[in-house]
Amino acid sequence: MKNFSIFFFKSFICIFFLINTIHSQENNILEKLGFEKDSKLLIIHNDDIGMSQSVNSASFDAFDKGYINSGSVMVPCPWFLEVVQYSKKNPNLDIGIHLTLTSEWKNYKWGGVSSSDKIKSILDDKGHFYPEVSYVQKNAKYNEVKNELEAQINYSLSNGLIPTHLDTHMGAVRATPKTLQAYLEVGNKFQLPVQISEDYKSILDNKLIDFTRIDKSKILFVKKIYGKQDDTPINYEEWMIFYKKVLDDIKPGLNVLLVHVGYDNDELKAITVDHPHWGSKWRELDFKILESEEFRKRLRNRNIELVTWNQIKKVLYD
Repeated sequence: MKNFSIFFFKSFICIFFLINTIHSQENNILEKLGFEKDSKLLIIHNDDIGMSQSVNSASFDAFDKGYINSGSVMVPCPWFLEVVQYSKKNPNLDIGIHLTLTSEWKNYKWGGVSSSDKIKSILDDKGHFYPEVSYVQKNAKYNEVKNELEAQINYSLSNGLIPTHLDTHMGAVRATPKTLQAYLEVGNKFQLPVQISEDYKSILDNKLIDFTRIDKSKILFVKKIYGKQDDTPINYEEWMIFYKKVLDDIKPGLNVLLVHVGYDNDELKAITVDHPHWGSKWRELDFKILESEEFRKRLRNRNIELVTWNQIKKVLYD
């Protein structure tokens, strides 16, 4: 009993100091970015760039018109190289890597950047990534996941796209503590901030994450990550209600609004067939909300400050 009490006390002290370190880091980042500690910061972040030409066109338009201020690219996808060319013409844009371990569409698939024989645990029998995160959770091996994450980052760098941050497609890198370990490690290795919410603070004890290979001072938790889910009809009125509520809910600290823009054309309809959620109509609705004066006016009126991952990267690593 005595030994258990000592173990419990030490665990409590470890977690107490870790949480205090996290909160201190958050306040320190806010101040270094030039904001007061009660400032409401928001990144309007567009996922899935590189997935298709339709998604690329809408993403480039959203960047050019200032509807989004951040985004991330899916390196294994067919339209990745078009994003590289766009990024070279617009080097100041905030573009990270949407680390990809799943391939969810019915007739449109991709595998890894690594050789297939090196990442067998995350590929199906046809050599594609699995369609759902549950397969990653069940099958993925730590070393193979880490190799593939590094391969995607290195492929981006070798083609000339220098990412500002890392995030994850369908949350797959957070499928298990080991895949999360790989995610945090590659962020440290490449000196890139990783997008992770406060919901994951509870697993940050040494029984689940090995911090001997991770610098805790470089982990910045997002206060809240918002994103449209599949629980409402896909129409403009419902979309606007949701996004208004998001802007009204933003709290002091760093927040992220995830969007998925695209144009509702034949290409994207074919890619997303039998998958209405995050489909072609869904993505065009996201674009229409972002371009609407109603959304932009509410954003201004809520005293929300827009920041980028690139700003955060400079504070954490420069």
